[in-house]
Amino acid sequence: MRTGLTMTMIFCLLPVTVVATTLRLSTDIDLLVLDGKKVSSLLLRGADSIELDNGPHQLVFRVEKTIRGANHEMRLYISPPLVVSFNTRAVQLVNFSLPPLDSWKAAEKFNNAPGLALLDGEAAPIPVMLDVLPVQDKGKGVNYERETARYNKSGKPAALPLFAPVQADDSTLLSGISELDVIPPQSQTLTEQRLKFWFEQADPLTRDRFLQWAKQQPPS
Repeated sequence: MRTGLTMTMIFCLLPVTVVATTLRLSTDIDLLVLDGKKVSSLLLRGADSIELDNGPHQLVFRVEKTIRGANHEMRLYISPPLVVSFNTRAVQLVNFSLPPLDSWKAAEKFNNAPGLALLDGEAAPIPVMLDVLPVQDKGKGVNYERETARYNKSGKPAALPLFAPVQADDSTLLSGISELDVIPPQSQTLTEQRLKFWFEQADPLTRDRFLQWAKQQPPS
């Protein structure tokens, strides 16, 4: 009896194990940002699910699906970027549930009024906030992580300030103490130091464009 009581006390003193939530990926979903961070294609390559902590989460994604047109030609449909916020506090499994996008008419309807559901392991709907992510920096190389951070500071329906990083603007950087205020060593000019400093602040796409530009410059 004493042994059983002792074992019960030991189990009570052990930390409670938090069960993670499994997010099942869909072949029709192009996941762009997870909880404010860009999703690496290497992370998703060949994966059919990813593990999330229990708590609030936010996904930014596009729906991509090949749809047969009126002339029976197959074309790729890509939706506007969507943002959905939800909580997995009492959920162990999350599944995407998309409306049937089997025609371009259905796709146009989805563009005008996007709608989808997240379902748990019992096929019950999970409360979500869904919105279209407005993109200010339009173009081929959209920085969705930056656009998501901007959205999360907007107070819009699916915004989660938790995933909006605080970033100082240029005036704050230059008015405060930074790497630019440190006297460079003899082997490094101030211009070189500034170039290195701002290069490190840039996102990978901007760095790549800068390197391509630098290669095209004639030697002095």
